[in-house]
Amino acid sequence: MITSWLLGTVSLFVTTVAALLIFLYLWRAPRLADSWQSQDGRQAYARHQRRLMVGVGLLAAWLVMQNAAAVLL
Repeated sequence: MITSWLLGTVSLFVTTVAALLIFLYLWRAPRLADSWQSQDGRQAYARHQRRLMVGVGLLAAWLVMQNAAAVLL
């Protein structure tokens, strides 16, 4: 019983760290589209980047809450 709880908690922690790292990369990612796309392409790229960042941020926040609940409860 304790082994399965420990493995579940560790895997949730690793997944949470991975989601946070992806979010930080997206947040600080260089804006590559500025140099090689048209104005419309840059706007579409920026919109896509923002939506992706919001989605990954929500996923990371949910995983942090799940990890805190698993450890504290």
